[in-house]
Amino acid sequence: MAGAEIAAQAAFKTALRRFTSTICLITTEWEGARYGMAATAVQSVTADPPTLLVCINQSASISGPLKLTGKFAVNMLHLSHAPLVPLFSGKLKGEERFAHGEWIAAGGVPILADAQAAFVCSLNSAVTVGTHDVVLGEVIEARFIENIAPLLYEDGKLVRSAALIDAAA
Repeated sequence: MAGAEIAAQAAFKTALRRFTSTICLITTEWEGARYGMAATAVQSVTADPPTLLVCINQSASISGPLKLTGKFAVNMLHLSHAPLVPLFSGKLKGEERFAHGEWIAAGGVPILADAQAAFVCSLNSAVTVGTHDVVLGEVIEARFIENIAPLLYEDGKLVRSAALIDAAA
């Protein structure tokens, strides 16, 4: 890579740190094995049909199994799930990751029982862009807890949201 390209890529990565994103665990199960990874590249696409977009590095262990099984879950993390982030970001591998948190099966995939929100998805399509697959999943089930306190990622740190204006005022 030429010097200008490296500089542009470094600037791009530095600029991305200005995004604040909800942290999710993407999970699937294939041939009796569970796979999972932490992700911030998750977005709603449309409500009709209900569809989510997830970006997954092709080198991630979940990449192949997710495409083979055609099902996955998006587990939006609550503040209480901060300890799970490093475990699903490479500290642990494979099934070891699922020894932490309360996992249940829904629609053939593992979901975090007390996730801020959990979406069971059927793979609609996947498009390769560079090192990643942009995966579209049609939501077949959605669950949530009432206490809204999502775990966020900003500038390389876990953070929480805060209201700017008191709604009661």
